[in-house]
Amino acid sequence: MARTESFSVQVHPNDEQSQIQLMQKFHWSLLNTQEIKVTDSHLEKRGDSIYSVTNSEHYIKLAFSRELDLPNLAEIKELENKYFSLQHPKYPKLFPVSFWVFLVLAFIYGAGIVIWLIYFFAYYQPKKNEADEINERKMKRQNEIMNELKKFN
Repeated sequence: MARTESFSVQVHPNDEQSQIQLMQKFHWSLLNTQEIKVTDSHLEKRGDSIYSVTNSEHYIKLAFSRELDLPNLAEIKELENKYFSLQHPKYPKLFPVSFWVFLVLAFIYGAGIVIWLIYFFAYYQPKKNEADEINERKMKRQNEIMNELKKFN
């Protein structure tokens, strides 16, 4: 029996199939998929009232395995590490505080509109452009890695 390595990952239910396809490109085989739905209810006291609070989680746990005697495994692992270590862009919020704060301030001599326009042009737009550039570089590099990976299939 061949030696193998394995790992598991949690993904959103909508991302299950795309994650499986991605991992298969790095020569991982799906071992198991498990849908997890967790609901937790407890009571919280707020002031003089007691409230029932319910938290729920829903995700898919995927387990993968890969043989260790694959040819070119070192190169595949190197490409995999490069792929998953790419920087993720951090997009700024369109409204740094609640929208309602800006709406209320808009009725006070238009202050909310002026403040938001200053925020938009001085902070939001440059940060968004920077995040878009990072995302574009990331997608380009991911495509390059996938093209390099094709030679090992």
